[in-house]
Amino acid sequence: MADCAGPLRPADSWSTTEVRSVTHSHVWTIKGFSQCECRYLETSAKIRDLTQVTSMSLPPPTSTSNLSTLEPPMLTFRIRLHPQGNKESNKDFSFFQCFSNQTNVQFKAKFKFTVFNSRNEEIPTTVYTGTQQLHGYFEYIRRDLLISHVHPSDELQLVLNMTVTFDTVTRTSQAPKTLGPPEPKPAEVTKDLESIFKDSKLSDFVIVVGDREIPVHKVVLSARSPVFAAMLEPHTEEAKTNRVVLEDMDYEVMHELLMYMYSGRSPNIQQMGLELLAAADRFQLPGLKEMADHVLRSGLIVDTACKFLVYADMYNSSDLKTEAVKFIAQNINSVIQTDTWAELTRDHGCLVTEIVAHMSSERKPCIGSVTNNANSIHAVSLNSRQLFSSNICCAFVFWITNLVFDVVRLSTYPCKNPSVSNKLAYFMFEPMNAMFKQSF
Repeated sequence: MADCAGPLRPADSWSTTEVRSVTHSHVWTIKGFSQCECRYLETSAKIRDLTQVTSMSLPPPTSTSNLSTLEPPMLTFRIRLHPQGNKESNKDFSFFQCFSNQTNVQFKAKFKFTVFNSRNEEIPTTVYTGTQQLHGYFEYIRRDLLISHVHPSDELQLVLNMTVTFDTVTRTSQAPKTLGPPEPKPAEVTKDLESIFKDSKLSDFVIVVGDREIPVHKVVLSARSPVFAAMLEPHTEEAKTNRVVLEDMDYEVMHELLMYMYSGRSPNIQQMGLELLAAADRFQLPGLKEMADHVLRSGLIVDTACKFLVYADMYNSSDLKTEAVKFIAQNINSVIQTDTWAELTRDHGCLVTEIVAHMSSERKPCIGSVTNNANSIHAVSLNSRQLFSSNICCAFVFWITNLVFDVVRLSTYPCKNPSVSNKLAYFMFEPMNAMFKQSF
């Protein structure tokens, strides 16, 4: 196979097509040409060892005795010179003919005769292109012209150049897949780090919670939490004493938080979602905070919705806050019956304002419009319950309008006492609570 003309371009796979062919040159010397009176002269050209360019193979030997007599496959071409044409009508021309009767090899061939005299001068010939069907390839020249060229030595050399094409072969290859070193399995890393935490192997720091101590590792704390990383700077008291006392933390919550820092897991997050949300915010663990947020959002119920809303606002959990506001607004008739709602209206007026704003944006106008169609007037028939609800709804709209004015006033002229806004919201919402309870 011939070398490629250039380097292969980068790719995932390649194909190479090779046209399998062979070239062959044969020289035939003829002396005393002008005296030749025979019908034609003939010789042969043999192309040996075609195993490199064809699918031909040696036949299996019938016995060990004839192994040395086997010859490689070959292709034979017969070459003829017709000194005086091949019939009476063209006896004034000399013909050069090449053909092959071999049928065991499929091929296509191109030929070219070149005639030289003894002085190595080329004698021009003409390729036959007529419509008459001839066997093989023909070139011709006028006999008298040919004799004049070979005079006086009366010798010529006939050179036959052949290009024989057999078939095409296409090979396809794929780029080898590069296998890098195997990546460590996350489950194995998690298991090993969790084991280090549980067994307290090579611990170099202690976290004191209440009257209990938790041995830990500085490198893990520093890598996982920016708060611990700052705490363990060389100049800090904690770094010098290799211990820290957290008086405002619950032991179980701290242990669960450390379990997450070592392993990325929090097995008990369902039972302590609120506490872990606060702890994750304190120690800047966004992954744990997101997990707690998800657990709390999926656990919203009437009795805890207000408490979850307060925690979400306090610890900057926007997704939980949005879901809690939406849940309370959708279940307001049940939520206002709970003690947590009363605490919310008393201590967190701003959150109540957000709930009301969400309700006002979601509710359609309650006041019905009267059309000009006389038939629709006769169709309006309200019972006493519907009339009462309509009055309540109108009062609700009027109350929201007053609340908006008060909120704008407070935002424009902020009160120096933060509890004032809470009290305002409480006193404004107490009538609404009573109204809702009476209405629903």
